[in-house]
Amino acid sequence: MVVTLIALVALAVVGGGGVLFYARTQLEARSAVHGNAVAVEVDPGESLTSVVGDLDRRNLIRNGFWFAIYARYRGLDDKLHPGEYLVDDGMGASAIVAKFLGAPDLLPRRLVLTEGMTAVQMAAVVGRGGFGVTAAQYLAEARNGTFAEPFLIGRPAGASLEGFLFPDTYAIPAHATAHSIIQMQLDAFAAQGLTALRGSTQPLNTYQLVVLASIVEREAHDPPDRQLVAGVLSNRLAAGMLLQVDASVLYGIGVVGRSPTAAELQQDTPYNTYLHAGLPPTPIANPGRAALTAAAFPAQTPYLFYVSDACGHNHYSTTLAGQEQAISRYVGTPCS
Repeated sequence: MVVTLIALVALAVVGGGGVLFYARTQLEARSAVHGNAVAVEVDPGESLTSVVGDLDRRNLIRNGFWFAIYARYRGLDDKLHPGEYLVDDGMGASAIVAKFLGAPDLLPRRLVLTEGMTAVQMAAVVGRGGFGVTAAQYLAEARNGTFAEPFLIGRPAGASLEGFLFPDTYAIPAHATAHSIIQMQLDAFAAQGLTALRGSTQPLNTYQLVVLASIVEREAHDPPDRQLVAGVLSNRLAAGMLLQVDASVLYGIGVVGRSPTAAELQQDTPYNTYLHAGLPPTPIANPGRAALTAAAFPAQTPYLFYVSDACGHNHYSTTLAGQEQAISRYVGTPCS
C-alpha cells in the first residue's frame, strides 16, 4: 500500500532514503489479505498514544512509533471521537487513520444520571440503558468493588460508594462493565466534586462534606435553597441539635419520594436523625456540584429551622415558635 509521501519528508531529511523506505514499510498492512474485523474502542477523552498502544498490542499495525508519527501528521491527535471502530490487519496506516477520522461504526450510548439519585436508583437506570450491565451488577460494584481513589479513604468500614457516584451525562462505549461505568463516575467526582469542596469554610472532612451535600441535594428543591439549607444544618450541628431530616429517615428504611409517616419517624435506624445526633453515617444520595459547593460554603444566617411548602419552596425560621407557625401555614396547603 502506498502511503502519502509528504508525511515522511522530514524523516527522509534526517536519515536519508533508507529511513524513508523503512518508515514506509512500517506503515504497510500487516497482512496481504483482510482478516476478521476487530472492534477497537475509543473512550471519551482517550489519547492517541493510548489508542496506538491498543492497536499495537492487538497486532493491527506493524509499528506503533511510526504509526503515531503518521497519525499525528494526519491530524488524528485532535480528532479522536469516542466510539467503536472496526479494524483488521489487512488495513495499512492510511486506511486505519482514515477509519478513525470518520464516524465510529458504533457510537457510545448516553447515560443520564441526575443529581440526588441514590445508588439503587442509578443501578435501575443503568440496567434499563442497554449497556449490557444489569442493575444488580452495577449495585454490587458500587457496594463491593475495589477502587483506589484517595478521596474514598475515610469511608466507614463496609460503606458503599454512595455519595461519590457523580451524577452527570456519560458516553458509555460498547462492552462497558459495571466497574468501568463507576470508574467514569469516580473520575468525574475527582474532576468536579473535589473542586467544589476545595477551600471549604466548614470544620468537616471531605467525607462529612459529601454526607452533608447529599442531604442538601435531597432537601433543597430550588437552587437558591441549597446554601440556606446547608446553613441551617451547619447551625444545628454547631449547636448540638438533632438534624431532624426527613430524607435521611427515609433513606434508612429504603424509601424515596414521599414524607415519612409518624411511625417511620420513630423507627430506629442509623439514619434516623430525629433519634441520633450528628450527620448520618454515610451519604444518603449522590450530590451534584452545586450541592457540594453549598455544603462547603453554607449561607451564614441565624436560621435553625426550615419547612417545605407544597410547591417545594423552603421557609426558614430562627425559633421553634416561628417553625411551628410556618408548619401551620404551609404544610397541607395546596401549591398556588
